[in-house]
Amino acid sequence: MFEGHDRQLLVAALMVGVLVSVALQGLPPEGRAPIAVDVSALPPVPATAAPDGTPLQTDVPERTVDLGGGFEATLMHGYVLEGEVVTRREFWRGTVSAVSPLDLGIVWGNLAPGSATDAVAFRAGHRMVSFQPLPGIPLSGNWEVQVTNNHLVPASDAVRDALLAVRPGDRVRLRGYLVTVTGEGMAPWQSSTRRDDNTIIGGCEIILVREVEILSASSAT
Repeated sequence: MFEGHDRQLLVAALMVGVLVSVALQGLPPEGRAPIAVDVSALPPVPATAAPDGTPLQTDVPERTVDLGGGFEATLMHGYVLEGEVVTRREFWRGTVSAVSPLDLGIVWGNLAPGSATDAVAFRAGHRMVSFQPLPGIPLSGNWEVQVTNNHLVPASDAVRDALLAVRPGDRVRLRGYLVTVTGEGMAPWQSSTRRDDNTIIGGCEIILVREVEILSASSAT
């Protein structure tokens, strides 16, 4: 049995351990291990999305990629997404944030050009995007399938930094792969492969991003 003083020391040590663990989970990117996926060894992806703005999804050989830190990603499809960023949320705590520090809500197609996004109110939740059309503004019949929330897995430190520089209102192009992510302490995290499955669970795209390009920056200051 522990004496009173020893018990206090044990409790204090446990508390320090918990605080250190939480702090490590919450480290900003400069405190994490470098990201270095060898994208040169991965299958090619298209240069741009489809002419009508629809994200382009292609077949690729199934392959498992080491993400570091005990995490792996299994390639499902090549993927290119172009559109306007409507929500942004960073994540620095929890297991998944170690490989996916950022979600971007992106609209494409008819919703993306100019002020079309003014017709819908968007809000970032925890790994989700909610949206509500505003009254009195007409929208195309299939507008809901043109809204996507994306869990982004950077393939390198440079890609991570470029993703974290993206802001709502930017028009972006993301090139990479839809993936399933696995790792210690997490259930398999599998990307959606459909654009019409607007569900909270399983309806988001998980993208291993090999390239990010800001096509036009937001005019907001």
